Amino acid sequence: MTKVDLITGFLGAGKTTFIHLLLRHLRGQKVLVIENEFGSIGVDAKFLREDGCPIEDLSVMCMCCRGRGKFIAMLADAAARGYDRVIVEPSGIYDVDEFFGVMNEPAVKAGCAIGNVLAIVDADAPRDVSMETGYLMVTQLLAAGAVILSKAQLAEPETPVQTVAWLNDLIRAYGGTRVLAGEVCAKDWSGLTEADFDRFMACGHRRDPHSHLAMDHGEIYDSCILAGICRDEADLRKRLAALMADGQYGDILRAKGHLRDGEKRWYEVNCTRRELSVEPAPNVKRGVLVVIGQRLNSAALEGLFGA
Repeated sequence: MTKVDLITGFLGAGKTTFIHLLLRHLRGQKVLVIENEFGSIGVDAKFLREDGCPIEDLSVMCMCCRGRGKFIAMLADAAARGYDRVIVEPSGIYDVDEFFGVMNEPAVKAGCAIGNVLAIVDADAPRDVSMETGYLMVTQLLAAGAVILSKAQLAEPETPVQTVAWLNDLIRAYGGTRVLAGEVCAKDWSGLTEADFDRFMACGHRRDPHSHLAMDHGEIYDSCILAGICRDEADLRKRLAALMADGQYGDILRAKGHLRDGEKRWYEVNCTRRELSVEPAPNVKRGVLVVIGQRLNSAALEGLFGA
């Protein structure tokens, strides 16, 4: 029976980085990663392929609604090919309640079983989330056997405690009764041990009740694919800072991908509301920038990242 582990978390929480660490722990097992990104371009899958693990990319549609059928087929095929584990990284706007419905489909149930559900949360997660975003975070938290805080070493010592308190308030706001406590890991990820990963891979999952909110992710959240050229790294950082801070572009939740400057130097971009990362990417040959959010102003975005 193929175990299916879901690594969930909202946009920019650090799911891909965590999976990169987890795959090292799972060496020796036959593992497949299914990567689902919101938008038509799969960016995170490129990073995970560096681990030498097979990756199947479902990036054209959200696997909890429009891509559900394809997700079911991918899991059934993985079981037929004899994989020990399937690590699933859904998009950051995934409704985890849908995962359990997929796992109960006869084609999946015949060869797969739920392993673990892990929720990754930024230790300093923004508190000013929309109703839809808060709901999706709650579905992730209430299904998780373990909640893992990311970037805790970058936050003030009291911030992770405050974040857990806020998450518990969020759960109550959507009718949940779970109180997060000992199942929360707030360690610096550079210090995670084999024993930590053993615990993560034995944490299981939960099905705690909560209020339900029907939504179509494609209508509530938007993505915009941009392909421009910046003058240099400083110019790129200036444009990204404007993107994340200026409301004229929409409610921006995440920006990631690759852009180049006039000298054909490539940069890897990874931005959230509180983090702006630009790194040299010498091995990139072509790329785009994917912007995800709500109420995006496509024309303004294309103007910002035009040549």
